[in-house]
Amino acid sequence: MRVKDKKKIEARIEKRKNQILDAATLIFSEKGFSKANTDEIAKKANLGKGTLYRYFKNKKDIFFSVVDRGLSKLKERILKEVEKVKDPLKKIENAIKAYLSFFEENKNFVGMLIHEQSSFRKRIAKRYFEHYYGNIDRIKKTFKTGIEQGLIKKMDMDSVISVYASMLNGLIYTWQFEGRKYSLKDKAPVIIKIFFTGIIKDKKIRKKYE
Repeated sequence: MRVKDKKKIEARIEKRKNQILDAATLIFSEKGFSKANTDEIAKKANLGKGTLYRYFKNKKDIFFSVVDRGLSKLKERILKEVEKVKDPLKKIENAIKAYLSFFEENKNFVGMLIHEQSSFRKRIAKRYFEHYYGNIDRIKKTFKTGIEQGLIKKMDMDSVISVYASMLNGLIYTWQFEGRKYSLKDKAPVIIKIFFTGIIKDKKIRKKYE
């Protein structure tokens, strides 16, 4: 098989998979995993059910493929924005903006994750942390550079990064539960300000906590 033909086939396969995953994200977000079925997903994707099973084993395989694809896209988005700059503080700022923008643009993905957190909490968390810890060395390197340059205080790095992630995820969950009434990315400046400066204005009082 010629290289050109092989690439065409690979592109067609990728297109079909994405058709299915796009449709599945919407169905899972609207109905939840238990009520959704592969017939609906195939219909939404404008494909036959047989075609769907050519690419995925079953409904659960589709569900976790949606999760993995979403987290991979998130990772790509953050890396793209972070690699644009060298300043460690700007890297963190860009990462926050990219994280919030991604979830705002992928509302159905957020809905699906939250909808299924009780049924697949451990499995979703496992996949999330696989991606998270796959990037943790890069995150730590950014913070370490900031400390070395005197831009960031010397603190327990793991705890700081954990708080950093919790702030973002907490905001996204609240946004979802409140009916997405505001823009997530518009909240980025507040998160950045709190994370970078803390909430205490008085320098003397703030000094007690430093």
